[in-house]
Amino acid sequence: MKYARVIIISLVLALSSCVTTSIYSPKQAAPIAYKLFKGKPSNLMWIEGTNGILSSLLANAAVDVMGTEAQYVADLVEVVKPAKRKDVRISIAGTNSSFTAKIILTALENTSGQLPNLHLAFIGFREHEAEVRSAVEAKGGIFLFFDTRRS
Repeated sequence: MKYARVIIISLVLALSSCVTTSIYSPKQAAPIAYKLFKGKPSNLMWIEGTNGILSSLLANAAVDVMGTEAQYVADLVEVVKPAKRKDVRISIAGTNSSFTAKIILTALENTSGQLPNLHLAFIGFREHEAEVRSAVEAKGGIFLFFDTRRS
């Protein structure tokens, strides 16, 4: 029984380390965003996520339930709306790649119409790239990506 507890605790710790990105602040994300957009003016949205599997699952579930009532989602919807008629360049990063991806996906799902002038850079984990890319491109936007695990 003692060894089972040690194994379970070790597994929880190992899994919780998989949730966070290797980018811990907007200060680290800003130079990446600058490079992705080749020096063109852009904005950076920083999403303070959760650490740990359970808190991450709860945060993602809360976004599912709240939709545009979730502050990060509402903010991102407002930021991308002008991309219907003018260029919007935004990099989005955070402490939790899964949560950051969830915010992007929910915001795009709750934005009506096409966003042909959206240039969205996702700074996160490769396993979240395809879904975010698909959502951005479905809106007619341009998608850029940086894998934080390679840094």
